[in-house]
Amino acid sequence: MSGICGIFRLDGPPLQASAVGPMLDALRPFGPDGASWADPSGTVALGAVPTRVTPEDLFHHPPVRSLDGALALVADVRLDNRDELEPALGIPAADARERSDADLVLAAYEAWGDAAVAKLVGDFAFALWDGRRRRLLTARDGIGHRLLYYHATDKRIAFATIPGALLALPDVTARLNEQRIAESLVLMQDPVTTFYAGIERLRPGHTLSIAAEGTRFERYWSPIPERRITLGSDDEYVEAFLEVFDRAVRAQTRSRLPLGVMLSGGLDSPSIAATAALQLRDRGERLRAFHAAPRAGFSGATRPGWIADESSEVAIAASRYDNLDLEIYRPTGGSLLTGLEEVFRYAGLPPRNPSAGDWFDAIYGSAKRQGIGVMLAGHKGNATISYGGVRSLRDLAREGRIGHVVREVRAVARATRQSTWAVLREQILAPLTPRWIAAAQQRLRGPQGAALWSSAYSAISPELARSTGVDRRARESGVVGLEAARAGELEYRAMALTAAADAPDLDNAARAQFGIETRSPACDLRVVNYCLAIPGSQYLRNGVSRWLIRRAMRDRLPSEVVDRTTRGAQGADWAEWMVEMRDEFRTDLSRFEREESVRRCLDLPRMRSLVEQWPERLGPAEEMAYHHLLLRGVTMGRFILWFERTHGSGAG
Repeated sequence: MSGICGIFRLDGPPLQASAVGPMLDALRPFGPDGASWADPSGTVALGAVPTRVTPEDLFHHPPVRSLDGALALVADVRLDNRDELEPALGIPAADARERSDADLVLAAYEAWGDAAVAKLVGDFAFALWDGRRRRLLTARDGIGHRLLYYHATDKRIAFATIPGALLALPDVTARLNEQRIAESLVLMQDPVTTFYAGIERLRPGHTLSIAAEGTRFERYWSPIPERRITLGSDDEYVEAFLEVFDRAVRAQTRSRLPLGVMLSGGLDSPSIAATAALQLRDRGERLRAFHAAPRAGFSGATRPGWIADESSEVAIAASRYDNLDLEIYRPTGGSLLTGLEEVFRYAGLPPRNPSAGDWFDAIYGSAKRQGIGVMLAGHKGNATISYGGVRSLRDLAREGRIGHVVREVRAVARATRQSTWAVLREQILAPLTPRWIAAAQQRLRGPQGAALWSSAYSAISPELARSTGVDRRARESGVVGLEAARAGELEYRAMALTAAADAPDLDNAARAQFGIETRSPACDLRVVNYCLAIPGSQYLRNGVSRWLIRRAMRDRLPSEVVDRTTRGAQGADWAEWMVEMRDEFRTDLSRFEREESVRRCLDLPRMRSLVEQWPERLGPAEEMAYHHLLLRGVTMGRFILWFERTHGSGAG
């Protein structure tokens, strides 16, 4: 993992390598050694601060150059398909051991040109100057685990791994993007815009080419499969899954530093932990597992079907492997928002789930002290390896497979203790209702249905909601309303894989803050391509959801985990620790009420009433108002004040 940056000159004097110096200084959290380069014409200057995590990273000396000097590359990259690329590029195994992943990216470009990007599997963001074509090519991996921000003026286009590096340039002024604040407060996550006006992100799965003639964005990968996979039996689907999944885990355990894994009581992370432990045991290595549990003695209520404390299931899963060491973190009290400013600094945004900050910081801090350099996680596994399958029923209904649909609807109803009619209405009839009828029904409930800003989860001020038009934008984008409800199985899963645009920013912040790289085998493109290409019937059978991963992990995980039907409630003890922060919230609101910028963005009277009319006891019924609206509102207010204190009070 590395921090990278660069500038492409559109006008003005030739660039020197020193032009990226301020950005390199801002990238120092990624490593102590920076390097810069400028092409002889002064059109491009590139810089990189490498962090050496894999064995091959020891041979990474940026920028990487072609033999003739015409190509120069800076890359934040980890390739997971080296075993495919090396023979395809004609690189002998003995030579490959001393070639970094960035070396392979350059070799792939020399062999295949722009088509090389689609052949790369792993996490990457890179910029490649092609002096032969006088063009800069930038790219970001399909899921978007690595980041690339850019800022354009009429004289130059600059890019970097973090917004703070762009802000280090003398011609970039930090201005708060209130449109982005509004969208964040109603839970929209735009893959392009940021909280800094004028600074944008390259979309996942896209390239951006920059030349004197102009810029061009191109999409090179989509989660929607080009073809469906049909095998001969249920067992063959499991065997094929295990082949691709084991390969992904093996590739993502490549590290010269100790490995850790975030472990819950569900199916995603335990499947990854078990598979990694098996593979590491064969190599004589250990795996450190970390689990976040509620505070000791917690006995609060959760939603029906959810479990507050999964530590017993986690311990059972971990005990199966003698090389898997489990560490359970339980909060001990005090404010859980003390580390927010570190997140603001490194991620450049307020976290969507601020209550996770305490255990996240504690776990990553412990991992750092133990020298761990890689943390495995089950991010987005619900869309791939542990997809539930219920949404596939609407596609089967469209195909006319009514008998199969009816049988599964009845089985799902029994398994979830719902009525058959409720499952049929929610999963089949409502999504398949003709669009004009659904739109008419919605109009009868109001021109746009209930306004997002008036809901129980948003602290946005009505003034900001109206001036930014977030209701209209959210509904048009399909985030809420008809389009989200009507989305087919593949469209919905693709959205789940790519919609959480801010999540990589938090993982990126952890790289800078703790020096730990987060990896998600469930998002390996080969896993994604397989899991989205097989029939939905492999995920739902006789009312059993997540059927594929349950069968695949039968020999690797205990039955208490494999057959579990309940879900873990992350941060279930929020109602207890939030009570202890009531006075802290009062202090926050008093500060907010004195600042016009915060008053313009947040519904402070509504937030104040929640604090002053605090219920005698908080529970699931108050979760939307207190755990979501109030806590997210306070987090956003703190971010606005931090932004103004750090950068000045500009708004855009």
